[in-house]
Amino acid sequence: MIYAGTFSKSLFPAIRTGWIVVPAPHVAAFRQQAALLPCTVPGLIQLTLADFISQGHFWRHLKNMRQHYARRREWLETALKKQGFAVVGQLGGIQLVMAVEGDDREMAARANQAGLAVQALSAWQLTGENRRGLIASFTNITSAQKAEQLAEKLRRAIQNAP
Repeated sequence: MIYAGTFSKSLFPAIRTGWIVVPAPHVAAFRQQAALLPCTVPGLIQLTLADFISQGHFWRHLKNMRQHYARRREWLETALKKQGFAVVGQLGGIQLVMAVEGDDREMAARANQAGLAVQALSAWQLTGENRRGLIASFTNITSAQKAEQLAEKLRRAIQNAP
């Protein structure tokens, strides 16, 4: 299995630097292919990031952010449940999923029209499963009150079908 990601969400967007974890047996082949491509990340950025990671600063940053995000997730999950949404339990991530009955794409479109950044779960499925739900991020939730306002706005947007 190969893992890939970016530091844009875990640190800050302007860094525009990604990472990839390749199984040991494939490292040589990966390095050979990567050497053929231009690197768009300046060396100074790469070295600074390497020092940041090796000195443990990145790990401390992630640990701190996990605590913040856990609180923000709790705020939004509680507010959504008060509004009657069925929040699906997850082990991690920066989004939560609400199970819904009906056309989740239409619900997401109504939420988007109301100014909410919600996505339909069915839009992310390739084949087989027919799960319906809404996906919402909680990283920008700044208080329990804000979460309650957004949850109520989501409920109103979904219930106000044309």
